[in-house]
Amino acid sequence: MVKAAVLFAGLMCAAPIVYAQAPAAPPPPTRPVAAAPPPWKSIYENSQTVFYIDASKVQQTGPSDIAVLTEYKVPQVIDGVQIWSIVSHMKVRCDATLLATIDNTPHALQMGAGRAVPVQAGQDTWHQPEPGSLGELIWNAVCGKK
Repeated sequence: MVKAAVLFAGLMCAAPIVYAQAPAAPPPPTRPVAAAPPPWKSIYENSQTVFYIDASKVQQTGPSDIAVLTEYKVPQVIDGVQIWSIVSHMKVRCDATLLATIDNTPHALQMGAGRAVPVQAGQDTWHQPEPGSLGELIWNAVCGKK
């Protein structure tokens, strides 16, 4: 019995002790960074709607892409779907007094949030905004004219 204990003690001393280590935890999954909402600037309000623009990337020459947000104070029903806001993508030319609507995206919530209803492609071409129109208001707000 003593021989067995000595043999066992000898094995314990001779063999390195290996402790099981938990595998390194994988890095947490990366989530795509959500785009920040545009820096909306209010340009007009009446009893039914508020109009906002994002003109943060406007160039004084050549075409620029802008976004216009129409927010309703009372929800609207379009094609059987209740919406609170519409984001319109437009192009403007500050150097030529021109604008055109590219598309409109109705949204289920205010400020262009919530489920987006299918995009409605614009049928617009470059044109000069009519005096006193929403288009003129947008062009003036975007291009810095008062």
